[in-house]
Amino acid sequence: MNRSFLNQFWINSSLFLAFVIDIYVTPEMFILWKPVLTLLVLIYWNMALPDRVGIFEALFFGLLLDVSTGTLLGLHAALFVLITYICQRFFYQFRVSPMWQQSVTLFFLFFIFKLAFGFDFNDMAPGLNLSDRNYLLDSFLFAILSSLIWIPMFFILREFRRRKIRI
Repeated sequence: MNRSFLNQFWINSSLFLAFVIDIYVTPEMFILWKPVLTLLVLIYWNMALPDRVGIFEALFFGLLLDVSTGTLLGLHAALFVLITYICQRFFYQFRVSPMWQQSVTLFFLFFIFKLAFGFDFNDMAPGLNLSDRNYLLDSFLFAILSSLIWIPMFFILREFRRRKIRI
């Protein structure tokens, strides 16, 4: 097998595994606070190998998540593409930052990500809009949990990359 094909296989399989965990492994009571692991893995690969993972993967997995969760078609995809673009644009600065600073940066990105779902499109989800104080608190908790999950996710994926991906 070609080394480049094998590397891409491992990257896509880790993204697909994160997608499966996002869809199937979530207790119902934590659904509002659950970090989007697909986006965390996408950010890692974007930072570690920006030439291998890009906008296309963000669009593909975003649309896949939209179809699987039943949200407004293209919302996850657009937000994944936006966050991927930001990470690719500033990956040199992001890559050399200390881990706490990466987590703070991701906190703001995930807070904006969650707030984008608060726009009530055609009253699809009553009680989940920006005027609801509980939704803002849930968005804040979502961003904190996502930024805290980033640290172990980073080290797990870095070890995976060192073992499986040969460049």
